[in-house]
Amino acid sequence: MTNARTCVMDLCQRVIIWMVLAVLPAPLVLAQAQPDPPLVESFRQWHDADGKLLTKSRFAYVDGDRVAMWTETGQMLLIPQAHISAADQRWVATQQVKVLRGKVIFVADGDTIGLLDADKKQHRIRLDGIDAPESGQAFGTKSRQALNQAIYGKEVVVAYEKTDTYGRILGDIYLADSWLNYDQLASGMAWHYRHFNGDAYLAESQKTAESKKAGLWRDVSPEPPWRYRLAEKRRREMEEAKTADPPMEPTGYWLNLSSGVRHNEKCEHYGKTSRGKYCGAEDGKPCRQCGG
Repeated sequence: MTNARTCVMDLCQRVIIWMVLAVLPAPLVLAQAQPDPPLVESFRQWHDADGKLLTKSRFAYVDGDRVAMWTETGQMLLIPQAHISAADQRWVATQQVKVLRGKVIFVADGDTIGLLDADKKQHRIRLDGIDAPESGQAFGTKSRQALNQAIYGKEVVVAYEKTDTYGRILGDIYLADSWLNYDQLASGMAWHYRHFNGDAYLAESQKTAESKKAGLWRDVSPEPPWRYRLAEKRRREMEEAKTADPPMEPTGYWLNLSSGVRHNEKCEHYGKTSRGKYCGAEDGKPCRQCGG
């Protein structure tokens, strides 16, 4: 029964850890995670062929024989490559930024949209660097409405490098002379997602919005959406724990609830599946390896 005792001890340890985490304040739990990335200046200087300063831009990409760039004044410029310095030409040629164009077909919330490209392919875009209030939070609905009013049904440009764990494109969205990621922050309709983003320009825009009491900053104590999600997750887990069946005493048999296969205590899979429980000698299908 050594394996059975080990399983019970593991279960007890998990329960104790969960109970400790449940009572810890959110800031303390979050402090144990990886540190925030350092703040960096996101605007790059561009020079002409003679070395004189042309402009500063946040992102740039090659568009035929020209370089497209979004400048710090909020303009999208197209500059012939021959007019910029050789060093800048080499730099932009090595950048990994990808560009996607299309029509906004839905706005899920204040930081997520759906885009339809020229090939009629749909893309889900997560605005990089910001985190909008959830629908259950104050300003969650207003944040979505603000973004919807700004870009729904319009043709936009998305600059991106990667996708997130949910398969969404993490991008910066531009419409004419507007950078929507920045606009949502500046109007107080989102937070700077500081834990994953070190853009100094976005960080400063949040400080400005906060000082002006714009949008969500009018609340006395606005709650970051990531902290709200964590609290909601804990609440659901506690509700599930209240209704969960009490753990069974070890029986010498383990049932994998996903596959329906029964393992005996000598089996290497005994007590090892995340979705499983102790069972009787006739429950489920016998394991082909141990005979159940």
